[in-house]
This record gives sequence, structure tokens and C-alpha cells, in this order.
Amino acid sequence: MPISASQLLEFVQHIAAADPRIRELAADQVTDLVSGYSLADGRVLTGVLAAAAACESDPGALEAQLNAIIQLGSLAEPDMVAALRTLDIEKLPGELGDYVMDILEG
Repeated sequence: MPISASQLLEFVQHIAAADPRIRELAADQVTDLVSGYSLADGRVLTGVLAAAAACESDPGALEAQLNAIIQLGSLAEPDMVAALRTLDIEKLPGELGDYVMDILEG
């Protein structure tokens, strides 16, 4: 069953929240409903998550955002995740650079 428009908008608002804990939680919640997204909903979420990740300063939120993109799988088309190309993967903490490469290499 697809998610409602209001639930999609709530995810988008929380992914863009000022508080990194809310951004991290929102990205984690996106993964809880992966099987329920329509193609359009998944693409919206993938694009928003990629844009958020490209601007993210909090490592925990960044990891959650990248993980959510990975979980969205085939909905993470190259055009939807292009914003990740702006990240300097060599400067990302831990294995996050590997996450970005995995996403971009599809």
C-alpha cells in the first residue's frame, strides 16, 4: 500500500529539519517502509535524501541518509543521486565514502 501524500511530505520535512537527530531518525524511518513506496514516492525520497546527504554535516545523519538511499535500491537512479557527486569521499568518516561509491556505481 503506497504511503499518503501527507506522510511523504512529513518525511521530506524531517529529512530537511534543522536538528541532526531528527534528520537521522527520518532517514531511518524511510527504510522502515521501503516496500510500500510507489515509484514516484521512492524517487522523491531518493532525491531529497541525496540532496540532504550532499549538505550534511552530522556523521550519524549522513550515514542514515546514505543507508536509506541504499535501501531504496532500484529507485536510486543516477539522476536522483547525482548530488552525491559533490561529496569529497576521501574526507568522509569511516566507511561512508564506500557507501557513496556503491550508490554512484549503482
